[in-house]
Amino acid sequence: MFFGQLELMELAWGAGQCRARLGGKGPLLVFLHGQVQSHVAWHAVAPAFSRTHTVLCPDLPHHFDFSQQARDLLRAAHALGHDRLAIVGHGTGGHVAAHAAAQAPHRVTHVAEIECIPSPSHHGRTDLAFELSQYQACWFAQLHPKPESATVTIPEAWTRPEPESAGPFNRSAVADYLDKVPPGQSPGATGHFRIPPYPADLRIGCPVLVAWSRDGRLGGWYDPTDLWRPYATGPVTGVELACGYYIPEEAPQALADTLTSFLAPKA
Repeated sequence: MFFGQLELMELAWGAGQCRARLGGKGPLLVFLHGQVQSHVAWHAVAPAFSRTHTVLCPDLPHHFDFSQQARDLLRAAHALGHDRLAIVGHGTGGHVAAHAAAQAPHRVTHVAEIECIPSPSHHGRTDLAFELSQYQACWFAQLHPKPESATVTIPEAWTRPEPESAGPFNRSAVADYLDKVPPGQSPGATGHFRIPPYPADLRIGCPVLVAWSRDGRLGGWYDPTDLWRPYATGPVTGVELACGYYIPEEAPQALADTLTSFLAPKA
């Protein structure tokens, strides 16, 4: 069953509402997706935790005010009757998790940063080779008209498998991503955005797990664990998973096993 026993609902979020999946029983465990996806990105990971946790997977807004999103998340958790929560964030969802942990150190018990490094650790440290490894920059380095014709959308082949291919991406999930594209934005368009820098005093007091992909860029250029340590006053552990950037969909079992160990009560 798609998303197991987690039920689709409308969740009060900020001044309005958002879609979310909710189910299970126990301490609250929140899964936050990255760009340009939706809560459905967690369909292969989140249901397994409903046996031990109350699981929440919300749709995040498309803006990059992560501090405000963190406040909205903390209020939503309280409205659901949970004073304490653990948060798993992929990509930009990881930034929301970091802000929430810093804002409410007495409430957030665990933070898992999946394919995410703190801002501004990345910006200002890259060289030409790294910049050219990015999809948009690679094309901007080409002669006219390639930049104009090739930077608007990510090819559908990245997310939509061929009919005869199983692929890592569930077709229902892909359909949801395409349906939730903001008005005026082409399906798969990412633009070239800059993540706002973290406040100098942002600190995460709870245990932090950092997971990155073997085939992605972050682990090849940095030690992501070391980048998080200046922002953490608690223990920081790291793990590399054998997959690409979309870890929740490319290596769901490996990620679930890693999270299970991380969230388990320590003796």
